[in-house]
Amino acid sequence: MAIVGMSHKTAPVEMRECFSLHDDEVPRFLERTQSRGVSEVVYVATCNRVEIYFATADIPKGMQIILEELENISSLKHCEFDSMTYRKYSRDAVLHMLTVASSLDSMVVGENEIIGQMKKAYGRAVQKQTTGVVLNRLFHQAFKTAKRVRTETGISKNPLSIAYIATELAKKIFENLGERRALLIGAGEMGELILKYLTKYNIGGVTIANRSIHNAERIAADINRSARIVPLDDVADAAMDVDIIISSASSPSYIVTEAIAKELQKRRDHQPLFLIDIAVPRNIDPRIADFHDIFLYNIDDLKMIADDNLKNRLNEVEIAEKLIESDAEEFYRWYEGLEVVPAIQRIRETFDGIRKKELKKYRHRKLKHLSDEDFKYIEDLTAQIMTKTLHNPIMHLKQYQSEKKGHSRGAAADSVREKTKLIVELFEK
Repeated sequence: MAIVGMSHKTAPVEMRECFSLHDDEVPRFLERTQSRGVSEVVYVATCNRVEIYFATADIPKGMQIILEELENISSLKHCEFDSMTYRKYSRDAVLHMLTVASSLDSMVVGENEIIGQMKKAYGRAVQKQTTGVVLNRLFHQAFKTAKRVRTETGISKNPLSIAYIATELAKKIFENLGERRALLIGAGEMGELILKYLTKYNIGGVTIANRSIHNAERIAADINRSARIVPLDDVADAAMDVDIIISSASSPSYIVTEAIAKELQKRRDHQPLFLIDIAVPRNIDPRIADFHDIFLYNIDDLKMIADDNLKNRLNEVEIAEKLIESDAEEFYRWYEGLEVVPAIQRIRETFDGIRKKELKKYRHRKLKHLSDEDFKYIEDLTAQIMTKTLHNPIMHLKQYQSEKKGHSRGAAADSVREKTKLIVELFEK
């Protein structure tokens, strides 16, 4: 079991977006990775991270396959992104995943969006049958832990989000949003949240540009009936009379291009325009940041506001971390038992099979004269003898596994596996 990924803490948005797959590309990635020998795999991508969770018998080989697939996705060589990725194994992987699901690793600590995004990613993998015993249990544990953190700590009290922080940035730029007009690009979950915040802060006017007019009309009907709706292709015209553009659409290419920005600059007579791009991949050509009178912010520029939020939640973070560590340890004990428990079961079944076979033979020959009650004593006696005989080798196996905790990941796993195999073969061959 392992994780490879990059987040806002390790890589800038221009690198993260290279590994962001569109929804219709994810199934092919999962199938291709599994067909190459990685038995379980889940792909998770948000505006702040891209992570691959996987479980397979040969972890080093699995990691190599994942890295090769990341090269294919990004068209980058491994050496170009290696320093910006992290790799986590076994217990560290469990702890990391539970931390991510509980939003402690998010740019906005305490936000609720991450758990929905992880459930969506997991559901997609389940649908493509690329999960199994390990990842099924791991993801369900992550969902359970995230719920504990939300209900048993105050970390999600008055929860913030990227959408909230983007709107806060707009408020910092313009003290009175009631005198300003905004163009909202995208009417997905993030766009819907942004519209709610803009409406709450009494934005002077808002236009929604979206690929699906129906979705835009739906959120406008629910949140702000005065919002103007335009097709995505009309962004250039819609941007003529606004002060700020907030973009959160899903698009494989830039929606606001350098050419559109030049045209806007000319037609607006150099009136200042502020753009906040929180999409990954980005919706707005980053070269626009060099234009006079156009001010561009991306997802990573929101970090300062997010850090202020974190300062107010540090006490709750400490409580949450203890819950996460406890749940991670419980899961890891189960995970370690995957090697040893089946072996112990096989040994017991082998001995019990021999015991019952011999008892049946003697019952019909040399012990026919015994009553059922007396024969029951013999059955109980042989069961006790078997239990006591197996006690030492089983305890030795459990103790050996326990002693290997804290050793290097590969060496410990290989050592426990070899010891388990040896003990099983002693009794089965």
